[in-house]
Amino acid sequence: MTDQVLTILKFVLLGLLYLFFARVLWAVWSEVRTPSQRPMVGAPRRATAPSAGQTTPMGRPVAAATNTAPVPKPTKRSKQQRGCATRLVLLEPRSRRGVTIQLGGQLGGQLGGDIVLGRGASCALMIDDDAYISQRHVRFYDYDGQPMVEDLGSTNGTFHNGSKLTGSKLLHPGDRVQAGTTVIEAQ
Repeated sequence: MTDQVLTILKFVLLGLLYLFFARVLWAVWSEVRTPSQRPMVGAPRRATAPSAGQTTPMGRPVAAATNTAPVPKPTKRSKQQRGCATRLVLLEPRSRRGVTIQLGGQLGGQLGGDIVLGRGASCALMIDDDAYISQRHVRFYDYDGQPMVEDLGSTNGTFHNGSKLTGSKLLHPGDRVQAGTTVIEAQ
């Protein structure tokens, strides 16, 4: 090959490399943008009601719109309407998948109704092979007949449905609690 062909191939390769990086940056940018900035595909445009004083195309005055109340959205069933969680099922790690802990007035038959998950020997649910779990990591307890979950000041934190748990939260069926690599689902 001649030097001219090699030079052209170098520029083509450089151009393809720049296109690749531009595409990667576009993908990252589209994921980072907030939802309010993203256009909704297929969303109907809202028609604005004409205000008083405007005229129609024929030159007639338009009366002010009297019914400007927004259309109510269909309501979803709230989590409180779905009922209470009655048991905890371990989903991860694979070696513990399917382990079930019953919840109730006396959680797991423990004195005081607490189930503590951690690496410590005093924990009702001891997970000693996970380095990301603290000695006393998370507590499941009963509060007025409702199952609750509370982080006990763990180093790596506890996550409730993907959000970092601060304080106590009510457990509903389908909620997921993650401590280290252990994932527990309330059912």
